[in-house]
Amino acid sequence: MTATTTVDDVIARATELAGEGQAGPGRAESVLVAAGGDRRQVEVARDRVAAQVRAKVDDFEATATLQLLNRVLAELPIHDPLDWRIRWTQRFRRP
Repeated sequence: MTATTTVDDVIARATELAGEGQAGPGRAESVLVAAGGDRRQVEVARDRVAAQVRAKVDDFEATATLQLLNRVLAELPIHDPLDWRIRWTQRFRRP
């Protein structure tokens, strides 16, 4: 149940920031704090808002929120366990 609440908090915080039109690097940190530092929560929030935009294409508030969440995800690092740079040093393992 906390995951749903966290995702709802992320969506609410992103909607608030998108409505304010706040610019700057503090947006990513603010949304990440609402997500509890979990990139996956931000991804789930983005997917929910995208579904809302698909259902109602003239919802401009949801569109602004989706745009903000996409920008936040672009700024966050990605942890890829199959990163080729890590495996490149392993001589007999193909990427």
